[in-house]
Amino acid sequence: MGVREVTPNASPVGPVKNDGSKKDKAEDRLSKDSVSLSDEAVSKYEALQSKRAEEIRERINSGYYFEREVTEKVADLLLKDLKKTE
Repeated sequence: MGVREVTPNASPVGPVKNDGSKKDKAEDRLSKDSVSLSDEAVSKYEALQSKRAEEIRERINSGYYFEREVTEKVADLLLKDLKKTE
């Protein structure tokens, strides 16, 4: 299929009317869609969360978060996040 030149004699295209059919179809899909996670997936996620929480506890206990470099980085990230919400 080739590209044709648009000439001044071409008829204008009017506005497209929305009869709501697309919206209705989207709403139908939303009401029918679902997600389910296997017990194995949930278990793996919980294990990862638990491991991450333990790593954070260890860092707190070791004083990692009180090092100047880390504190500055956390403060910078907090400020950046706060600016997004303004």
